[in-house]
Amino acid sequence: MFGKKKMLRKRETQEVQNRSERNEPAGKDIYARIADLKNVPRDNLPDAVFMLFVEAKHQSELIRQSIKDRTRYDFNFVGSVDGDLATYLAEEAAHALRDHVTNPQTFLEAMSEEFPDVHFTIQQQDAVSMVASMIRVQRLEGILEGLRLAGLLNKAPNRRRISPQKDGML
Repeated sequence: MFGKKKMLRKRETQEVQNRSERNEPAGKDIYARIADLKNVPRDNLPDAVFMLFVEAKHQSELIRQSIKDRTRYDFNFVGSVDGDLATYLAEEAAHALRDHVTNPQTFLEAMSEEFPDVHFTIQQQDAVSMVASMIRVQRLEGILEGLRLAGLLNKAPNRRRISPQKDGML
């Protein structure tokens, strides 16, 4: 009985580690590309930031969906937030990490003074991946807001039209 629990725990730990190892390089890539934005020409900057933002949102959505599929906990932060968004996100992450399940103690565990296993709904590495992806998305939203305030998002890009018929439609 105890061997079976240990094997399940070991397999679960390995799965969490594998997910974390897949998410970390993607996050590092996004941060490297954020740093490289300083080398992007000003005319191309809004498009580059927006495309990076879309990619970061997609990565965040994949992590969120993975957590939801395993734990039924949804990190879907839609709707309006009263007050500080960063505080709201941190409170949601802390709440999710506190959620746990404890199996009732068996007679054998009570006699051997062994405490029952506590299984956290969301593993620490999964929560770290989720919070890191939220921070990347928020950082890119800040960059987009800065571009908007600088007036770079309000300008139409300097692109040639595909057909002259569409010129009158815009």
